[in-house]
Amino acid sequence: MSLNVQLALLTRLRVETRAQHDAIERTVLLMGDELTLELYTRRIRQFYGFYQPVEERLLDGGGPIAPWLAVQGRRKTPLLKADLIALGQPEATQLPVCAKLPSLSSAAECFGCLYVLEGATLGGVIINGYVKQKLGILPGSGADFFYGYGEQTGLMWQQFRAAITAFGVNSDQHDVVVASARATFETLQQWCEKE
Repeated sequence: MSLNVQLALLTRLRVETRAQHDAIERTVLLMGDELTLELYTRRIRQFYGFYQPVEERLLDGGGPIAPWLAVQGRRKTPLLKADLIALGQPEATQLPVCAKLPSLSSAAECFGCLYVLEGATLGGVIINGYVKQKLGILPGSGADFFYGYGEQTGLMWQQFRAAITAFGVNSDQHDVVVASARATFETLQQWCEKE
């Protein structure tokens, strides 16, 4: 099978979710002059409120994605909890969580959602550098979430790419994956606009 066929799903995801990706960046404002400690802290609270229920459904027991990708070590809620503590925020259990979640009942839906979450982890490397420069917040003092997998971030992204590519080659559910990625972006954006 040609490389073009293998990358078709990833290419579709990148192209067909561009509008949603751009919209969430305009909403969270983590890379501009608008970034303050207050805004940063609010976003960490919001991300916790979104990631906690999504990861519970997506990663607990591996779910429908388990045959394609080892999900152990991909959980971000512990990083968000550590950031909340470092930023002097209330216990994570006291924070509101998103009740309107994207559907995660099939492997295709899980891959679409995880494309957004893993892509955010990859992009977090850039945000981490900006947060360090602008606010002086480092991993261990409130920036664990954006530090992500640390030095393993590139490797974890490559493992995800390999898994979603293998799924794409063996599945006719590309439209479902793309729709799930869009729904994940849109749900996260709506959640971040609420608070």
